[in-house]
Amino acid sequence: MAHPVLWPRSFFYPVGNASAVCLTDNIPLEESANVLLLGCGDPRNILYTLHADPPIHRPAVDFVCCDIEQAILTRNVLLLSLIYDGQPSGRVWDIFYHIKIDKASFTLLTSQAQKLLDISKDLESWQKSNYAKFLRFCSRHTLSQVHIYLGLYAEMEAYPRAKHVDLFASFTREFNFRHRPDEIILDIARSAGPFFMEAVPILSKHFIHYWETGTTSRSHAEVAAATFVNPTFVYSDSATPSLVGDHCSLHYGTYPLQGFHLAAAFISPPSSPTNLEAQLVSCAQAQFNQWCSAFNVAVSQHSVTIRLLNGDALSFCQKLRSPSDHLYVSPWKGAELLFDGDGVPSSSFNTIDTSNLADHTGVLNVLIATAPLIAHDSASVLYTEFVVEKRQGAEVSNIAELLCADIPTISLLLGISPAGWVSQFTSATRVHGVMDSSSYRERIAWKCPYQTTGEVITPSLKDPLALGNVLFTTYERMFAEENLGQLIQHSKSPSHIVHYNRGTFVALLGLVKSVVQTDWTAVMASIFHRMHNDRDLILNSNNYQEFCCQLYLRGVYCVESLGPQAPGIDRKIGIFKGWKDVPPIVCVVLVVPREKVRLLEGGVIGSPMFHCELQGKTFSNIFCCLQVILGTASIQGNGSDARVRIIEDPEGWSGSSPLVVSVCLPAFNLVHDGPKSARISLCLHSTPATAIFGSTLGPRLSLFTADVWDARVVHVTTARPNCSESVSPSPLISCPSSRKQISIITNGSRFSAMSGRWEPNTNLKDAKVHHVQISPCTMQVTIDNSAKKSLVYPFPIDGMRTKTRIARKSGWIEVEAPVRTFPASNELSITSLVVHDQRPVAWSIHRVNLESLPLLDGNTLNRHASTIQINGLLACSEREYALVEQKLQARDILVQVKQTIQYLFVVVANAGARTFLFSDHENGPGGMDTALYVNGIRMDLASHTYVVDACVLPLTESLMRGPLGPQVVPAMISSGVVDATTRGAEVKAWKHFFVAFAERCRSWSHKPTCEYAVSRRIPLSVELKQNPLCSCGEGIAFGRLAQDAQWKPFAPLMTRVAISLPFALPYLETVAMDKAVAMDKAWRIAKTMEEVAGKRGCSVCKNVPDSTVTPLKCGRCKKVSYCGKECQLADWGEHKKVCRGA
Repeated sequence: MAHPVLWPRSFFYPVGNASAVCLTDNIPLEESANVLLLGCGDPRNILYTLHADPPIHRPAVDFVCCDIEQAILTRNVLLLSLIYDGQPSGRVWDIFYHIKIDKASFTLLTSQAQKLLDISKDLESWQKSNYAKFLRFCSRHTLSQVHIYLGLYAEMEAYPRAKHVDLFASFTREFNFRHRPDEIILDIARSAGPFFMEAVPILSKHFIHYWETGTTSRSHAEVAAATFVNPTFVYSDSATPSLVGDHCSLHYGTYPLQGFHLAAAFISPPSSPTNLEAQLVSCAQAQFNQWCSAFNVAVSQHSVTIRLLNGDALSFCQKLRSPSDHLYVSPWKGAELLFDGDGVPSSSFNTIDTSNLADHTGVLNVLIATAPLIAHDSASVLYTEFVVEKRQGAEVSNIAELLCADIPTISLLLGISPAGWVSQFTSATRVHGVMDSSSYRERIAWKCPYQTTGEVITPSLKDPLALGNVLFTTYERMFAEENLGQLIQHSKSPSHIVHYNRGTFVALLGLVKSVVQTDWTAVMASIFHRMHNDRDLILNSNNYQEFCCQLYLRGVYCVESLGPQAPGIDRKIGIFKGWKDVPPIVCVVLVVPREKVRLLEGGVIGSPMFHCELQGKTFSNIFCCLQVILGTASIQGNGSDARVRIIEDPEGWSGSSPLVVSVCLPAFNLVHDGPKSARISLCLHSTPATAIFGSTLGPRLSLFTADVWDARVVHVTTARPNCSESVSPSPLISCPSSRKQISIITNGSRFSAMSGRWEPNTNLKDAKVHHVQISPCTMQVTIDNSAKKSLVYPFPIDGMRTKTRIARKSGWIEVEAPVRTFPASNELSITSLVVHDQRPVAWSIHRVNLESLPLLDGNTLNRHASTIQINGLLACSEREYALVEQKLQARDILVQVKQTIQYLFVVVANAGARTFLFSDHENGPGGMDTALYVNGIRMDLASHTYVVDACVLPLTESLMRGPLGPQVVPAMISSGVVDATTRGAEVKAWKHFFVAFAERCRSWSHKPTCEYAVSRRIPLSVELKQNPLCSCGEGIAFGRLAQDAQWKPFAPLMTRVAISLPFALPYLETVAMDKAVAMDKAWRIAKTMEEVAGKRGCSVCKNVPDSTVTPLKCGRCKKVSYCGKECQLADWGEHKKVCRGA
């Protein structure tokens, strides 16, 4: 295991705690999608994806869902079967989301469970069912686990009513232990997006109601009728040893509404909080109904397949990459992970969503496991999500701390990079809920940056010692809690939960070896040299043998002591007596009596980490890569042919079976100090939390110790338990060769530059060589203005600071470029789209289905004006705002683009503008370039932001000189034209953005004659008065434009676009939160002032004028009232700051 084995104290999470996302919004419209969900949880993301991206153009979507919790998968099977059967969505809602349900729902649930139970007894029976055409199982083990839980659900039909009362009482006790009746809970309102603050008090009250009654309904009759505890909330494998059986293991933050897009309820808010609560619930239920309908449409069109796998996510990924590896389904289970079901998964995915696994397993573990599974194309993406501390300037350092390296270094090691680092922005935001929090959840999209050009390259290092130093520095950061000196120096405490062991580092080495070309033997020599001389990590030497063991098992490297030249082991005496031969690695099985771990079952501490300690007279070695199984062990066979079989205890923690712990270690360790000198212990890893056991367990925190030769509780075999084949290494990892090689240059412990070489096979003696950067990762080299070559680098570069080396006799050219730092301000650093098969892909801008996004207009739009403006403030970082305040925005093109989009939103929201003119003001009156007709503003609910729905008309010279030319200006004037005041480089940047904004919302397909493919240029042009867009989308799906007579003549030349703000990245720089908070408070004050003025009189002196006197109102916003001119003038200095007309 690449992750340490932790005491299994966890909660059951039956429903998601974040709003649903579309899992295919990165994939071009016409392509099928393979999607992997690790820690999949409930199926809300699947259902929403099929709703947001319906199977109109996309041939098929294949979802692979992996979850370690059997109850999660069983609930999902139950839900999807009910939807497929056409059961009423209201009834299905109750069954899936309510803790307590009425008689009709309970009967439907148990009868459906029985129905599924009958057809899930084996794989062959399942394949004959109607559900098998869309729901498949990757392994027979998964089906058997689902079958078990279905049986538990069905059995609850026989429970007496008193049992239901007792069960719900246990839920109530857990909740009351965690929450106060009047508590305000911030987390549950994240799904309200921009309306987070308004939603908090309302959802907090409803959250309490949900746990008090077990339902989302406020109807007294419905609450009274809900007398049955929902079986799907009772049973789970997540129950801790102190919460097993029929007791509450449900997480105390469970709340159904979190998984939906609650901002939709605020589009037309009701007049009272009571009505708003009802509208929030109705909003979630309506969305659930829409998503269920979309699922059935997809199934009917045979365009969706869902494959289920019960198992550990990291092991699952390793199995996908190395199918021959013998792995267990999870750290606490004895079943082998096999793909023997009817739904064998792919090993290459367009989208990988890892939920919040990074919080539970460590970011590096997730990246190492999943990076090799991303399809090698420009659209494929990996999503990670984890908690980031929010304090001044801390976000960036916190990310580097979590990654154990800076972003360029870890990106080059893994072959993937945060897409935001390349593009410098994201089109989605989650920062609305951060304003009153000390931390926030960061969702990062990772992509192959060099795939933006369609090239596949292999980075190489000519200096393997430098790579060894880089990797060892990462190693030191991974195990920073072992460096007591650093902890004391920075006043830090060791972590309570450790996510990495030496197996993790070996997994990283294996991935790097498969990605980077270098002298690997020299790299390992450098790492070993640093290890042997290290004096900082206090457990470095203790973990050395496991490091060597894992190197061998994973096929990364073989140390001399484990190789064929190693001295043989005496097979005449000791534990290896009578063995035919002794392999380098053996498996030691330790049977730990149950009473030895009773002190952990009380739930005194959270999830302590286990390790085995092997001690001799002269050594003490720690091994953390363990397997623990609750059950009974038996030995079959003798000597080297002996095998351990474990029968798992079906009662689990409710039973009394011992813990059977197995660990692989070097055979010579067992006899190093003599045939009967070694002892093995199961210990707790020392952390501040486990210190309380020091007096009971001793300084080593040993739970149980036995002599290695004690055959009653220790077995030494050549194979792992329940496995017939001997422990053997994975195939040796090697780096694939490639002609596209780029050399990486280091500076200390990080990668600093890259060098690309071209051998043009031509005489360079008198040649003139030029180079220019043409994309974030590409330099174009030209010889004598004729021969050209694109050098593609595996990470963005700074093309302004290159070094060129030309070997005129040898005939090669090298261009060395520094790794680009953040931020970069030139237009090449902004990546809004890339090229894939001569078609554009909106690389950093997610796709949207405009017709499915709620349209705001009239009074609704006016109510959203303040939220839209605050949304704009959150798009900028403090650095960007400083540039604006100092009037230095011309230095940063992205800042200029953001300002223009902010202006567009504000003018449309406040003044109802319909037409925007993009001109190059550096060219004077003749600089008109593009007209933008605005259909309206829509809410992008899933991304918590807004979108301008518009149509683009390029004002080309041919248009302006043609018969329609004279009609352009009158049409713009008729719809209230507003000048965007763009200049120079920003106009060119907009050409790129227009292509991306068109691509993200297209409902049409590119034609075989598409100008992009014919000209091999995207955009077609960035020059003034030239069209950047192809003609494939012209005249299609206009929206409101089609109803405007003045613009109808231009419709055949216009293309629809979806414009949204490019948001700053909180993990790269500090977002200007203070300004957003200040404006939010100002708008709330203004709202209160409006209410006061409307109810009590003058906004300043509070006097209520005589009924015969007409009060003065603000001439701009028409909201605030005054008793006279004097008060109005006195208030203007403050009121203008929040006046919606200002």
